[in-house]
Amino acid sequence: MEKYKWHIIGGAAALAVLIIVLSVYISRRNRDRRTYENFDVVGKTTEFAETSEAHYLPSAKGVFRYTRDGAEIVDQKGKTVVAVSYNMNRPYGDTCGNSAAVGEVGGKSLVIIDPSGNSTPITTAYQIVKVQVASQGVTAVWMNNGDEDFIRLYQADGKVIVDMNTLVSTSGFPIDFSLSNDGTKLVTAFASFKEDHLQTQLSFYNFGDVGGNYYDGLVAVEIFADEMIADVEFVNNNTVAAYGDKGVRIYDMEEIADLRHEITSDTPITMVSYSDSCVALVVENSGEGANFLARIYDLEGKLLDERGIAELYTDFLIDGNDAIMFNDSEVYIYRIGGKDKIRVNLTKGLSYAAALNGTNEYLFVGDTYLEKVRLVGDKK
Repeated sequence: MEKYKWHIIGGAAALAVLIIVLSVYISRRNRDRRTYENFDVVGKTTEFAETSEAHYLPSAKGVFRYTRDGAEIVDQKGKTVVAVSYNMNRPYGDTCGNSAAVGEVGGKSLVIIDPSGNSTPITTAYQIVKVQVASQGVTAVWMNNGDEDFIRLYQADGKVIVDMNTLVSTSGFPIDFSLSNDGTKLVTAFASFKEDHLQTQLSFYNFGDVGGNYYDGLVAVEIFADEMIADVEFVNNNTVAAYGDKGVRIYDMEEIADLRHEITSDTPITMVSYSDSCVALVVENSGEGANFLARIYDLEGKLLDERGIAELYTDFLIDGNDAIMFNDSEVYIYRIGGKDKIRVNLTKGLSYAAALNGTNEYLFVGDTYLEKVRLVGDKK
């Protein structure tokens, strides 16, 4: 009798658990299919000092904000967890995980912030063009000295660990570069003219054990005739995306670069975006309907989403399964491969947005504010 009773009770408990699990699943499925009408601010709005030169980047702790006078990492509740002061006329920043770096374009001032929040000021030898930071604080700095360009890698404490230089007369003009998340790999794009024809050269460097078997760690080179590669990015630690005027090429680079996929476009590319698992293009639409098409691909080159866009937005971000487009007057969020989440007019300018933990809550950041918002109301 007791054994039979245990089975009855156990069966009832299992049924109750099953009902709860199904309820949660149905609730999430319905939520994931909803199109929302508006958003509410959750909690208190954080106010920043008014400035026209604020820039925002993602940080593992929340958001990295930098201006001419200094930088700070602000968490999702609006609390400043790291702050550093400096004076830069044209600051350029980069983030990776909990690390950040800011350099003065055209100047020699550099500040590195390591994952613990410690900051190191550095005076570079030449004028800074661009900086890239890795997760542990290793920072790559592209510098220019007339007809000569330099790329130096600094540890978070300021020690130089890699020093490279190129001449315009032999290598061409530097266009872009990107550093891997672990700080051990680098890709550069240089443009030059050969017999009056434009060509772009991608160079892939590995500064780890495998790269030690190659001169200067140069493990692969790709040359493209009559094409400009304007943007190169490590979208994750082992994958490089190279955006050109004809499309995007995706390279595996666990150690040595190898072309994985090539995505082409028959119409001009107007915007690009990426995440650690996707690449995206906004292209002109040569057919009927919307003026532009937003296309999102996985890293195998599979088209995940395509939809028409009437007008260009100023920013296009991929965050998890969300595509986020916005300008000063409107934000448009949609599920990759799914329905729209929200398209709504804004009452104040938006400079940065991020999805929070796969929910319907987002971080909205403007020049003078930071807000956590929640999508509300079913669109009729």
